[in-house]
Amino acid sequence: MAKKKLPSVSFVVFGAFLISGCASLNPFIEDLNIISVPQERALSSEMSRSLKTEMKIVGDVTAVNRVNTIGNRLVGALPRKNFDYRFAVVDDPTPNAFTIAGGAIYVHTGLLKMTSDEELAGVLAHEIGHAYERHPTKGITRAYGAKFLETLVLNPNEQNKVKTLALQMVQQSVLNKYTRSDEREADEIAFYLLKRANMPAGGLLSFFQKLQSLQGKQPAFLAFLNTHPPTSERIAHIEELMRSETPSTVLN
Repeated sequence: MAKKKLPSVSFVVFGAFLISGCASLNPFIEDLNIISVPQERALSSEMSRSLKTEMKIVGDVTAVNRVNTIGNRLVGALPRKNFDYRFAVVDDPTPNAFTIAGGAIYVHTGLLKMTSDEELAGVLAHEIGHAYERHPTKGITRAYGAKFLETLVLNPNEQNKVKTLALQMVQQSVLNKYTRSDEREADEIAFYLLKRANMPAGGLLSFFQKLQSLQGKQPAFLAFLNTHPPTSERIAHIEELMRSETPSTVLN
């Protein structure tokens, strides 16, 4: 998709906050989030509007109802809710889903075609995990720099720049700038959230096994996995959680 030229935005970015793939970061920097929950909700609205111009949102009732039914059951099992979680289906052949700030989760049609309901639940639980731990805005803080974001969120006269920033994040793929630690945490939240919702945790494992099989056959099709931990490592982690009876320390 060709990128549109955006209005100039002045950035003050410190190298310590920049993302470089999934490189290890100082834990404090990795977990830093300058954006408050109310500000994240406002940013989410702007990003959702921008996404509607950049992607084709699918209105197929069967697909939308399937995602909403499973997603809302999982959300209902969360111990706390900072956001009004919402789900949408995007016309895209890749077996993927993504989360933006403020609990908005988008599911690709390609994912719906290759998953059972149990596997879809596993993926949605993972995406809810990203939203629950506010990984999107932590990623935005790392990507754009705390100092620059501070000038936006604390200055009521900068709202036009906030809108521009939301569009830029959509167009420049800042949506999924997670660390490997974020991904591992979302996997673990997914496992325990499925249990809390009385849904089979095996669906998450089964989905990872499908991805692993596809990676050997269609590596270019699954390029989005390059920023994730190795699929074999994720499988081993879920299998370890399934064997243990350790109570959750991530859903509280």
